[in-house]
Amino acid sequence: MVRAVQECRQAVLWNGTVGVSLLDHEPAKGLTVVPLLDMPPSRLVVAWPAGDTNSLIRSFVRIAIAAYHD
Repeated sequence: MVRAVQECRQAVLWNGTVGVSLLDHEPAKGLTVVPLLDMPPSRLVVAWPAGDTNSLIRSFVRIAIAAYHD
């Protein structure tokens, strides 16, 4: 799990994972940003570990979805 953009960048560098970033963020040394041109822009992304049963996460997701659809 990452908590900040810098941690996401480090995870990509160290683990070979894929990260998502804003196009106007300067990529860290060794990383390349590739825009996804064939997809509409995403205004909201929420992710959490599979199988996590924390009720606060579920509540946050419900609130985020409700706010996004308004």
